[in-house]
Order: sequence, then C-alpha cells, then structure tokens
Amino acid sequence: MFSDQVADNIVNNILRQMGATKIKTMPGYINIVTFALSEDFVVQYVYEMKENETIYLQRVTPYEHFIGEPENTDALVAAIKEDLDSYKRAFDSSNFELFLKLADKAEKAKKIRERLFLSDKYADQVDLVKVDAALDKVLAALEDAEKNLCDGDRKVSE
Repeated sequence: MFSDQVADNIVNNILRQMGATKIKTMPGYINIVTFALSEDFVVQYVYEMKENETIYLQRVTPYEHFIGEPENTDALVAAIKEDLDSYKRAFDSSNFELFLKLADKAEKAKKIRERLFLSDKYADQVDLVKVDAALDKVLAALEDAEKNLCDGDRKVSE
C-alpha cells in the first residue's frame, strides 16, 4: 500500500510538471487530472491504480475515451503525454471548433443509443434500420476524411 501511494504521488508530480492545472485524488487511488489548454478548454483524464498493479486510463473531457491499461507508471505518464500532445496540436488547427462540434454530436448519439437499447420499451425495427443505414454513411464519410488527412498542403496518406 505504501508503494502505491508513492507511485501515485510520483505520477501526480510528473503530471504537474507537464502542466496539470488541477489534480484531485480520491480514495482508492482514483485521480482526476486536468490540463487547461486555454481559459475555455480543458483536457481531463481519470486514472485508477488498482492494488493488483493494474492501471486504467480514460480521457473524460472533452469527450470520453478509454485510452487503455498502461503496464506501469512510466507507461501511464507516456500515454497521457502522447494524448495531451495530440490535443495541443489539434487545438491550434482551424478545424478544432468543428471537431468539437462533431464530438458533441457523437456523444449525444451515444447517449440516445444507450436510452434506446436499455429502455424498458423496444425501439421500432424500422427506425433502427434507418439509423443503421445513416451510420453506414457516417462511417464512410469518416473513413474518407481519414484518407484525406493532410499536413499543411501535403496529404499524409500519400
């Protein structure tokens, strides 16, 4: 248990050095780490260090994304750094506001999907078939956008 506290404190100190603006530690080695990229925009992570040495890492803001189970504290810090660096690069993009708008819509769709599937009532199959077809189009559009990624004027996919 003492070594868990030490590891937890070491990770939190490293994250502060990386620019974390807020770290909240709760019982059970659950940590909420906030990085402010501006006054109006934060990236927030939750990581949990289990007694069996399993670590769970999730980004919770601007949208939820399970990052993984880093094998140790070094891998935990590296995973947060990699994700945060990606957000810092994206933050400077002219597409950033549109990306956040898309992410908000995807989160809303996720919540509606949960209500549809976990409701006491059943969704109409015709409605679900329409949703399935619409999602096929959305996925195709996302795949096309991924193929057209560019770095300045140069396409990355080339």
